Amino acid sequence: MGRAVSAIPPRTVATVGLTVVIALAATLLWSHVPEHPVLPGSTGTSAVVVLIVLFGAFFVTELGQALVEVRDQAYSFSLSGIPLLLGVLSCDPQHLIAVRVGAAVCAFAVQRASPVKFAFNTASYALDCVLLLVLVGQFAGTAPALTWNVAAACYLAMAVGDLVTSLLVLLVIRINSGRMRFADVFHALVPAAVFVVINVVVACTAVVLWQDGPLGVALLAALTATTAAAYRGYLVLRRRHQSLQTVQEFIDAASVAAAARDGNLVAQLLEHARTVLRARRVELVVGPAGKVRHHVVQEDGDDHAPAPADLLDELLADGGAHLLDASGPPAAARLLSTAGAGDALLVPVPAGGVPARLLVVDRVGDTTSFDRDDLRLLQAFAGHLGVRLQNDRLVDRLQHDATHDELTGLGNRALLQQRLAEAVPRGPVAVLLLDLDRFKEVNDTLGHPAGDELLQVVARRLRSVAPPGSTVVRLGGDEFAVLVTGGDVREAAEQLAVAVAEAVRPPVALADATVSTAVSTGIAVSAPGERPADVLRHADTAMYAAKTAGGGYRVWEPDLDSGRAERLSLLADLHTAVERGDEALGLHYQPKVDLRTGAVTGVEALVRWTHPRLGPLSPAAFVPLVESTGLVHPFTRHVLAVALRQCREWLDAGLDLSVAVNLSARNLGDADLPRRVGEALARAGVPADRLVLEITESAVMGDPRQSVQVLRRLADSGVTLSLDDFGTGHSSLSYLQRLPVHEVKVDRSFVAELTAEDPAARRVAHALVEGITGLARALELRVVAEGVEDRATLDVLRALGCDVVQGWHTGRPVPGGEIGRQVVAG
Repeated sequence: MGRAVSAIPPRTVATVGLTVVIALAATLLWSHVPEHPVLPGSTGTSAVVVLIVLFGAFFVTELGQALVEVRDQAYSFSLSGIPLLLGVLSCDPQHLIAVRVGAAVCAFAVQRASPVKFAFNTASYALDCVLLLVLVGQFAGTAPALTWNVAAACYLAMAVGDLVTSLLVLLVIRINSGRMRFADVFHALVPAAVFVVINVVVACTAVVLWQDGPLGVALLAALTATTAAAYRGYLVLRRRHQSLQTVQEFIDAASVAAAARDGNLVAQLLEHARTVLRARRVELVVGPAGKVRHHVVQEDGDDHAPAPADLLDELLADGGAHLLDASGPPAAARLLSTAGAGDALLVPVPAGGVPARLLVVDRVGDTTSFDRDDLRLLQAFAGHLGVRLQNDRLVDRLQHDATHDELTGLGNRALLQQRLAEAVPRGPVAVLLLDLDRFKEVNDTLGHPAGDELLQVVARRLRSVAPPGSTVVRLGGDEFAVLVTGGDVREAAEQLAVAVAEAVRPPVALADATVSTAVSTGIAVSAPGERPADVLRHADTAMYAAKTAGGGYRVWEPDLDSGRAERLSLLADLHTAVERGDEALGLHYQPKVDLRTGAVTGVEALVRWTHPRLGPLSPAAFVPLVESTGLVHPFTRHVLAVALRQCREWLDAGLDLSVAVNLSARNLGDADLPRRVGEALARAGVPADRLVLEITESAVMGDPRQSVQVLRRLADSGVTLSLDDFGTGHSSLSYLQRLPVHEVKVDRSFVAELTAEDPAARRVAHALVEGITGLARALELRVVAEGVEDRATLDVLRALGCDVVQGWHTGRPVPGGEIGRQVVAG
């Protein structure tokens, strides 16, 4: 049976081919190697001893190389040129080649070099040695002693040989690692050139000292020790410099990626660490065991499973860093087996209380095992990586806070605008804008904590019905929005609007009470080329249309925008009229008749506006605009001033009439209202008891505590207070005894039923009005009935004990100058 064979990578084939070429070149040059050393008998020592010393020198210098790392390869240079040149000058060439190659082979075996690199380096060293012997033989021949010519020939030969082998090494690095930068070539060749000079100078000095007798030998020993110490110090300093440079590059890479807000920051840093440490795999494991996240960068073809977090924690239990190999504890052996590795580095990452571990697996390249310097370098990486992780979490938290609502955990307006800007260019989207009904009553009656609790419950219910992939946000206050994308967005939005209404409708049990609410929803579907801001505006328009219609949902249509534009224009004109005190924004007055005397004792001021372009407007067209905006307070001051001036004119003309002015709920929330009313009375010169302020039960219920305080201050000033639309509000009879009112007004809906054709309706209306009048008498309040449209209704009210009536039967609203000519109905 056949067996599948893995394809050999092209770069490996190219490297092997280059190795064969180098070996052939060395073999061809072998025939040109001279038969004798340059300085025969220069050492005066046994040839065997010299060869043994050279073998040891080759072996030691090979293990103590300085490395220039280029990606996952390394270019090496060392002091091996010293023993090599000594051998060229004093040893049999054939024996020198065998010692040089044999020492290199032993060193490669100790370093556990890969077979391909083992073969390439062996062939390169053989070529280097043969080429040096041939060149020195050609340049210097044989000589009885070391001369300047011989030294120059040695330098020239070593420089040429070193240049050839350096170019071959750079070529193989190019084959295996891709295109190199000029800086990589420069950093490889310059130190090599320097080492050529050092090797030639030290080797020639050694020959001169060795030939100078005992004193020279002593000096040679001192030179050897000094050179070894200096070289060792150089290697230490170089390693430290490389480590510092590597850490700085790591920090720079982190800073660049962070400044670019690159979402793959951690992966980039791990890849940088893998490249620097020339590792097969780097893994960052974050989080406690069972809830970890693995960030892995690895060589192509590495399909090993992520390292188990519990195994990493077992190894890191002492809090230290670890260099792991097969001779380590059982946990280390299990980890290496899981990772399919020969050795590994493991360090903890200080990530601000979050467990994090950094694992580096399997050294690749020329040096095939990690050492303590690699471990210290990885610890430095881990420290900076931990700082970066903590900073990233802080940035993520700040970004989350910037796009999310703190109370509900939903997104906020910024997130909706961001998602909308991303989604609109890709296709149709739908935006649902939702406004809670009666939320202000909950907030004002039960307090803001109860309102916040209600918002949280609504947010959870919205999440529960929102389709996957949608974006649910709280825009602010009691407004929410949902962004729907994909498919038939209009149909999905309408279905969602119904589902939201059903989800929000059930009562909500708060800490102090159980309340219910509902939503008014506006839906807008984006059109091709439409701006995200327009979609939001359309949804807002549709929502207000739904709210005006009494709830439910409304889909935006172009005609809604035209109406809204008119309302905005109307509001601007109204604002101008109030500021200027425009006479076109005036009052008509409806008489109030005392049923006992039949005389007109007071009037109710009813606002009228003759628009300069639209003509006379009904109060229903502009009063709601006033009450829903900040214009309500200046509007009320304007109406009050006009009514009191007219009252003063009546008093001056001998007409003793009171004037009634309606207040809104927003007026009762103004603690300065009693002072403003007092100032208006003083300016007009009208007694306080001639002014009647009409309020509704629902206005009082918006904020009972504040409203009652304001009303008591008004009552104490002598102003008459009238409770309008009595029986239709929230307080019913329970709040009546707490309010400092002087009269109650029976709502026109009850009055109209007093003469209805339906006997049952008449009985109910009679009972209600009779109950109100009875209660009012018990509380010593005057009863006013509004909406009296005929004589029959008037007679019934008189029979039921009503005190005052108003309506078209007794007098229609007229300008102030016509009140005196009104005919009083008997």
